[in-house]
Amino acid sequence: MMTERLIMVIDGREARGQNLKELIEFMDAPRVRIAAPDNWRKRLGEHRLAAVFLGDDLDRDVIDQVITDIGEVDPNTPIVMVSAHEAEQ
Repeated sequence: MMTERLIMVIDGREARGQNLKELIEFMDAPRVRIAAPDNWRKRLGEHRLAAVFLGDDLDRDVIDQVITDIGEVDPNTPIVMVSAHEAEQ
């Protein structure tokens, strides 16, 4: 059975994550979820990661840990760092 792939937006601020989710969905990518660094695995569930958009507003240690955790789930997952400055324009 093929598991559905989705894009995960991990951000420290829900409103910013929601804005990015809407932009990604606008580009015809309907499977997008928002998560915080401490619950992204739960939000992923049984799905596979297609890509991760990671907000740079998180502490460096948190970013490093999330990247390590993503590598354990699937080391080939593309990770895009989103600049807080660019996302709020």
